[in-house]
Amino acid sequence: MSKRKIAFIINPISGTGNKTKVVEKIKAAVWFDACDTEIYFTKCSGDARRQAKEYAAQDFDVVVAVGGDGTVNEVGSALAETASALAIIPAGSGNGLARDLHIPFNISDTLDLIEKGEILKIDVGYFNGQPYFCTAGVGYDALVGKVFADSGKRGFVSYIIATIKAYIKLKPTNYRLTLDGEIIEREAVDVTFANAGQFGNDAYISPIADLRDGLIDVVVIRRFPWYKAAFVALRLFRKTMHKSRYVNIYKCKNAILERSSADIAHFDGEPFIDGERIEISLKHLALKILTKRK
Repeated sequence: MSKRKIAFIINPISGTGNKTKVVEKIKAAVWFDACDTEIYFTKCSGDARRQAKEYAAQDFDVVVAVGGDGTVNEVGSALAETASALAIIPAGSGNGLARDLHIPFNISDTLDLIEKGEILKIDVGYFNGQPYFCTAGVGYDALVGKVFADSGKRGFVSYIIATIKAYIKLKPTNYRLTLDGEIIEREAVDVTFANAGQFGNDAYISPIADLRDGLIDVVVIRRFPWYKAAFVALRLFRKTMHKSRYVNIYKCKNAILERSSADIAHFDGEPFIDGERIEISLKHLALKILTKRK
C-alpha cells in the first residue's frame, strides 16, 4: 500500500506566531514517519498557489495551508476541482474559513485532525473569475482590508484600529445589482458576497450563510447614523447582522455588481482596485476540505 502524501505550505510572515515551532510539531506528529510528507515555505505572493498546483498535479492526498486567509485562498484556489484536499493550520489574523468550519487553533489538535478528520466538500465563490471561500465585496470591508494591509502590522488589535480608521473614511455609494436576473438598485456603505458566514475573528456578516448550499449571500448594508455604528458592529459578533434594519440579505447563484467608477474591492480579505463591473459566480461543492468528524 502506498503512503499517504501530505504537503505543508507555510507562510512565514502570516499572523504573529513562530513558524519554527509549527515545523517542530509537524515533525513530532505520530503519523509523520508513516506518510510521504513535504514542508514548503512560501517566498512571495502567489507562491503558495503555484506550489499547491504542483502538489495537486503530483496527486498529494492533502495539502495543508499554514497561514491566514490569504494563504488559505491561494492554496484552496489551486486545489479546487482536483482530487487533493485542503487542510488548514490557522496562523493568520482573521482565519475566517478555519473559524467557520470550527477547525481547532491548537496545533496539536489540528495535526490530529489531519490524521483523523473527514473530507467535506464546500462551495467555491468566484469574483471576476478569481476563487474565494469566505467573503468578497466592495465598500467598508474592502476599505478595512486596505487600511489593515497598508499598516504593515498584524494581529487582532491592528485589525480593530483599521476598522476605526476605515469608518472615518467611509462614504456610501450607489450600486446596481443583478441577482439571478433580478435588478436591485441601492445606496450602500458595503456589499458583501458571502460564501461562508464570517469575515474572520468570529465577525459574522451573514449568520445564515452555508458553505454547502450552492448559494451566495449578498449582504447589502445601507447608510446608518454614526451613533449607531457601535451597535451595528456588535451585531457582527452576536450573529444578528441579518436582523438589522440597515441590512438586506439576498440569496442567489450568480450576481453582477455595477458602480460608477473603479474602486477598492477584496476577496478573502485581500484588497485591490477593481473596475466598474464585478461578476460573482459559484461552483457547488468544488473544494475538498479536511474537517472534524461529526
